[in-house]
Amino acid sequence: MKIENYERHYVAGLIITVLLIGALGIIWMNETPRMDHQAEEVMKESVLRGREIYIEQCAFCHGSTGQGEAGPALNNKEYLESVSDRIMFETVSAGRPGTIMPAWAQGNGGPLTDEGIRDLVNFMRLWEENAPEMAEGFVPDPARGMTVFSSSCFICHGENGEGSPAAPAINDQNRLATQDNDWYRDLISYGRPAKGMPTWRAVLSLSQVEDLLSLIDAWRAGETVAAGTPVADLLIAALFELEQGEVDDTIFYLDRAEQKAFGPILENFSSVRESLNDDQIEEALNQLITMNADWPIGNAEEGKSIYVVYCRKCHGAEGSGGIGTSLISNDFVLTNSNSELLAFTLSGRDGTAMGGFDGRLSEEQIADVIALLGEWSSKD
Repeated sequence: MKIENYERHYVAGLIITVLLIGALGIIWMNETPRMDHQAEEVMKESVLRGREIYIEQCAFCHGSTGQGEAGPALNNKEYLESVSDRIMFETVSAGRPGTIMPAWAQGNGGPLTDEGIRDLVNFMRLWEENAPEMAEGFVPDPARGMTVFSSSCFICHGENGEGSPAAPAINDQNRLATQDNDWYRDLISYGRPAKGMPTWRAVLSLSQVEDLLSLIDAWRAGETVAAGTPVADLLIAALFELEQGEVDDTIFYLDRAEQKAFGPILENFSSVRESLNDDQIEEALNQLITMNADWPIGNAEEGKSIYVVYCRKCHGAEGSGGIGTSLISNDFVLTNSNSELLAFTLSGRDGTAMGGFDGRLSEEQIADVIALLGEWSSKD
């Protein structure tokens, strides 16, 4: 009986198998870069969508670059390194009860889909690598602390820390005498979740926590501290809330703006309230739009001395020009509203010698200079 020799079949099969494995390896090597590239493109698209969402929904409170405004800073290294994507997603989705941070997920009554929130998280993650840390030589400031308190803590603890049915008083001398700042730092950072006190280290930066402690120190000393939020931001907040149909929140921001406002615009606050009380929402909306555009209205005579100290070196005596442009009959001044000129003066112009005056001049001082520029720009 003849025995079949299968050895050559084994060899052939082995060769074919090796060739197939090699071919698959080559295909995989070529496929991996393609898949990586595709994943990068998908992420880029997600980030771009997230950027649009941030600009439309978040920049108003958290700042155009996440630096913080009415809401806490998000473009902060301590925050971004300590918070996972899941926590960021859940915070955006459900909001922060007891603060002005609303729930954004559609399932919680907000406008964003889960995909939209993931896009937003992906966009904010881009900040992490270059996010600023607490500056060397940082000096805590109670006014900044009051700004944080006014946006994140007042709903439970009262406008000036006097407490409410929801939470105990903080601005209480007996309580302040029994606990030091280390205790308050831990309380703010870790919260009291079982009692409804959020874990604020997932939201606030280290510098913002230190600013809050500086506010507590001021209260210990019996000082009254006003929030550092500019009137311009409070008026923008009031307009935003009214556009959303939130009358109570509109009045809240109006009250705060009126406390810090100055000049002829003070007469307009009662008119807006009357319109709101009469349910004339459209009229109130138009009044707020005008107030936002007109703010701030300063005193040109007062602006002269401020101009000499801060502006004359670049823009010349009486705005005639020099290193900087002439301010007489200036198209930029003529075509921008007071509020736009205020924002420009605070931030400055990148790439030029025109630095921002935020922290150097008050709103009222800038308003006086703007009034002076208005006189010069209207000259024939």
